[in-house]
Amino acid sequence: MIKSSLFHECGKLLSFAKPYWRLMALAIFSMIIYTSTNGIQISLIKPILDNLMLGDTAKITELPKIDIDDQSVQKQDNHSSADQLKKYISHKFSFIGKIQRHVTSSFINIGIVMAILAPVIFLSNYFQQYLRNRVMLAVIVDIRNKVCDHLLPQPLHFFENKKSGDLLSRLTNDIAVIQSGLTILFDDVLLQPMRFICGLSLAFYFSWKLSLLTLIVFPIIFFPVLIMGKKIKKHGKGSLRRLSDLTDALRDMFSGIRIVKAFRMEDEESREIHAMSEKFFKKRLKVVKTKAFNTSTSEFVYTLGLAALIAFGGYVVVSKKITPGELAGFITATGFMVISAVKKLAKSYANLQESLSGVSRVFELLAIEPSIKDHPEAVTLEKIEHGISFKNVDFSYDGSKELKLRNICLTIKKGEVVAIVGESGAGKTTLISLIPRFYDPTSGSIEMDGIDIRHIKRESLLSHVAMVTQQTFLFNRSIYENILYGRRSASMSDIQNAAKAAHIHDFILSLPKGYDTVVGEMGIKLSGGQRQRIAIARAILKNAPVLLLDEATSSLDSESEKLIQNALNNLITGKTTIIVAHRLSTIQHCDRIIVMKNGHIVEEGNHKSLISGEGEYKHFYQLQFDTIYS
Repeated sequence: MIKSSLFHECGKLLSFAKPYWRLMALAIFSMIIYTSTNGIQISLIKPILDNLMLGDTAKITELPKIDIDDQSVQKQDNHSSADQLKKYISHKFSFIGKIQRHVTSSFINIGIVMAILAPVIFLSNYFQQYLRNRVMLAVIVDIRNKVCDHLLPQPLHFFENKKSGDLLSRLTNDIAVIQSGLTILFDDVLLQPMRFICGLSLAFYFSWKLSLLTLIVFPIIFFPVLIMGKKIKKHGKGSLRRLSDLTDALRDMFSGIRIVKAFRMEDEESREIHAMSEKFFKKRLKVVKTKAFNTSTSEFVYTLGLAALIAFGGYVVVSKKITPGELAGFITATGFMVISAVKKLAKSYANLQESLSGVSRVFELLAIEPSIKDHPEAVTLEKIEHGISFKNVDFSYDGSKELKLRNICLTIKKGEVVAIVGESGAGKTTLISLIPRFYDPTSGSIEMDGIDIRHIKRESLLSHVAMVTQQTFLFNRSIYENILYGRRSASMSDIQNAAKAAHIHDFILSLPKGYDTVVGEMGIKLSGGQRQRIAIARAILKNAPVLLLDEATSSLDSESEKLIQNALNNLITGKTTIIVAHRLSTIQHCDRIIVMKNGHIVEEGNHKSLISGEGEYKHFYQLQFDTIYS
């Protein structure tokens, strides 16, 4: 199960590297060259030390020359099979042997070889590091972009049910952990096996008997690693969850810093952050302890194994079974290539398990399919000829049994201005949120020109709708960019005309940087009325045939409200407009007023007809009138 999960998650991660396979192939080739040249360096230890031990600093004694053909090897029946095989192999590689003997015949030749290897090692090491890191960074960028691209089409209720701090943490902290995992995959998992194979080959070249002894050590090193890996991943995932909670708390604190200061809650917020930091610390400490035990065990086994090799190696040297140079070369190849590679792989396995905790959390997001998406046979709506119809619409949030809208039947004709009023929680905002498909009805349908909006392409649907909400949101960008959000192809003249219509142009020009003024996070540098007028300018610029105004004038003072109301009167001309309003004085001019209560439509008519009755509308009107004039 562990292996299956490990390989599956690594496979998903490496699938992002497919577009860069050429670069990875070059990186692997560079790794092979780098590892091979390191192996050649180590192989030169034997002739150097053997020569020094013999006291000959000028020339290294040549090995006995073997001149034998295949037939003679086969005919020498008096020799053992092992001797025949040894001579046969020596014959086959006699050309390589001659080159080796010539290269190692003097210290000058060895020095020349080392000098030749130097630039090869430099270039291969540079390219293997540069190429794999380039691919790794590209993969990280692609993963973050893909997650963003996947999240943005999610329906509104997805974001309402997810903490924004958790999403931010997954896109930052978790992806940083993934980057660590990619470093392991593109570095240790690729490079260390090459070093292991090269080192093991050299070890067998120096002494095959000692090499077989070292193979016994490897299972001992990996045994605790496999046990600890699952725990590391479990604790790593828990620490990332705690970190996302901390990120969300910090985001809340800084977003509401005015409230924090207004109510003098700095100490309380600080205590909460400290408490969450402590929880993260404890979870993270479990990861640290498990990894420390894992690496310490590997170091313990590695040191004991190296001590055993040195002790046993000393014995075989004294016994004249191998030369000092062979022993030195064997210990170097085994200690600095074979066992070192195994130790790093063991450590990498533990770190990789921790990184995969981030992989699983990020890929959880990619596995979520948007519940609201285009129907396979969705059509493009060119223009609205007739209007919008609600047919027996019921709606509840997240499949709850408690309906927020009940049996809504409503037809809004093209060009009609309709207001929706009612007490708080009556379902007004929910009703208009169904039109741009922020949500889909639980039952019933909403149609534009007789077409169910679920069968209209969302891009086409949204191009016909502009919206101004009560909770005005501005991006931390310039005023120009915030208004341009309404229509990306708009010219500067179009933007200024929209600002003039929203009665915000003169204010913008009074600012030192004019339209280039950055509004701050959520438009904090502007007043509520100024933010609202910029949002209205954004809607004016879009010039969509359907206009949704959700308490669009709620943040304006009396003077600004009059100016905006005049602008809105010009804006809604010829447009199908739905206005959610609290101030009844702003909607008396509407063609129709819909009164809602507990998710139902309870009254319908114009201001004159409704005020003459004894229903909910008159009740609301009298409450506001009495409040104003009492």
